[in-house]
Amino acid sequence: MTKIKIFLIRQLVKLYYRFKFKIVVNFNEFNPKRTDPYFLIGNHAFMHDGLIHAMLLKRYPYPIINVFMFTNEKMKYILTKVVYSIPKRKGQVDIQTVRQMLNVVKNEKRGIMVFPEGNASFFGKESGFPFSTVKLFKKFKIDVVVVKTNGAYLASPRWGLKPTKNGLVELNYHTLFKGEELENYTEEEIYDTLSKALTFNDFDWNRERKYLYKPKGRALGLETYIYYCPKCHGHQTLSTKGNQIYCENCGEIAHFNAYSLLSGLDFDNLVDWDKLQKENLPKIMENIIFTTGIMYKVDMKTYALENLGRVDLEINPVSKGVFVQNRDKETVFEVERIEGLSLTRKREISFDYKKSTYLFKLEDPMIVLDSINYLKGR
Repeated sequence: MTKIKIFLIRQLVKLYYRFKFKIVVNFNEFNPKRTDPYFLIGNHAFMHDGLIHAMLLKRYPYPIINVFMFTNEKMKYILTKVVYSIPKRKGQVDIQTVRQMLNVVKNEKRGIMVFPEGNASFFGKESGFPFSTVKLFKKFKIDVVVVKTNGAYLASPRWGLKPTKNGLVELNYHTLFKGEELENYTEEEIYDTLSKALTFNDFDWNRERKYLYKPKGRALGLETYIYYCPKCHGHQTLSTKGNQIYCENCGEIAHFNAYSLLSGLDFDNLVDWDKLQKENLPKIMENIIFTTGIMYKVDMKTYALENLGRVDLEINPVSKGVFVQNRDKETVFEVERIEGLSLTRKREISFDYKKSTYLFKLEDPMIVLDSINYLKGR
């Protein structure tokens, strides 16, 4: 692809994001035109983080991206042609990825963009990240720049079907560590400092900020991540329409208000709702969990997907097995042998099993993720 074509595509992507969101940027002492190698570290507030940062910077750092993003042909094109990206499996040490990073920094003199949490936020706050992240800082000895994002989750939540027009996305850049200073800190000190820098909760933030998102259709898709009704205590009974959330037993139970906060329940946010549903997993898991979707086998060398057809999926808490039935046969996955479990994009569950990798596009991905983790004792 020619440099002119890449430039034009990047300008179109930039215009798209400027049209979709109200992006407010504070670079502070950070120079967005700097060209030397550095780590750009961010809280992973929504699915668009990497592309937005790349569009804002003159010589963007190459982002580390979950390999399963490359299984989508359109996204693969963007991540290899428009914004060059380095693939990595979430939660797994990948020597090849580290080698690519070293090549980018030492030979191409380019920076690296990392979202340590690995996954865009499910419910509007930060999640944990591996200690190995800070080992990279010690190894590379280059500046560590943090970009803190607020409001992005409320503008376009992970499960949402469409972003809120003119949803506020606030970005604040600052240098966390200078490369030459890193040797003066222990890994524990670096980890604690980075953890504090990446902490966020968009619901807490907007209770104070009071930005009027004025959402339309904000609730659509929520039932794929929230599976527990706090009123009747049923699971997989929820549906959505517009800004409203319904339970098949209780009727309308809540709605998103103009601030993208919840009204109608004892809490106004999804962080508490998710905590509640996880607390009730022991009761929920007294029954078989059922959902439907499409099953794929993944070629991890080419990221090609082999469509194995529509399936019914059951999780049996007694036998601790995941039973997948299509028209041809039933496949059984023993929970204890499932590795690399991850929820990618909106509703894709992936994992390794007996030297093979599988991906499922499911109607109820979050309860599947939580149920398998629960049975694995996590």
